[in-house]
Amino acid sequence: MSDNAYADEQPRRSARGRRRRGGGLTILLVVLLVLAVIAVVGDRIAARLATNELRTQVVAELQRNQVSYDSLDVTIGGFPFLTQVARGNYDEITIDMDNVKLPQQGGRGATLPVLHVVATGVDADTKQVIEGTAKVNAHQITGTAVVAFATLESLVDYSAYRLSEVTYSESNGGLHVTGKANLGSVVVPIAATADLSVVQGKFQVKLRDLEAVNLPAPALVKDYLGNLAQKSLSAQLPKLPFGLMLDAASVRADGLAITATGHDVPLLN
Repeated sequence: MSDNAYADEQPRRSARGRRRRGGGLTILLVVLLVLAVIAVVGDRIAARLATNELRTQVVAELQRNQVSYDSLDVTIGGFPFLTQVARGNYDEITIDMDNVKLPQQGGRGATLPVLHVVATGVDADTKQVIEGTAKVNAHQITGTAVVAFATLESLVDYSAYRLSEVTYSESNGGLHVTGKANLGSVVVPIAATADLSVVQGKFQVKLRDLEAVNLPAPALVKDYLGNLAQKSLSAQLPKLPFGLMLDAASVRADGLAITATGHDVPLLN
């Protein structure tokens, strides 16, 4: 072979070598991509199976506690799921419920239009979850919901103070109250602002700025309103599911936005 022919052959061999190496790298990348897709699909299938079984157990738990609802969705968050399975601890479980009817307590019930629950740091044996025997515990659980004004009206009892037909509504971000005071032979329509707080899991309602509506206020009415302003009434929601305890409430146009929490509580027993 002449020197010129040898010189021409060398670049061709180098190019074929680069093509072989490039082709091998492409095949490796394709294989890795396929394996990754298989792993992701398997992870999602496992998550869906566990979610379905967990939902079944949540339904049973709610039935035992006489909590009904119109719809229920359960989601196990975090990725990858199989890593959470291996350690028996799940990053986050969310439960969304619509039109939740709480069990009656003292003859009074309550309905929450929506209840959103987030449980974090959830310990559960996956084998037991699949078998339906799991004890699922959450390090922390938070629930948010809206309590309709009509529900608050049914919970707070002013009858001992001769006040009836009490209604609540939002006004300038505060809680506006109207009612009728029965003062012997006189029925006086009144209006007030309510200061709302939560103490030890109960609503606390205290009226202020009381006034007789469109009526002069004789001494009898003034004394009644003054005494009523000194009263603070408490009211408690029926037992919330998942070990939740009411700890905050604020007024909005469609009712009271509430937050309830629990720490180191059983999500399923």
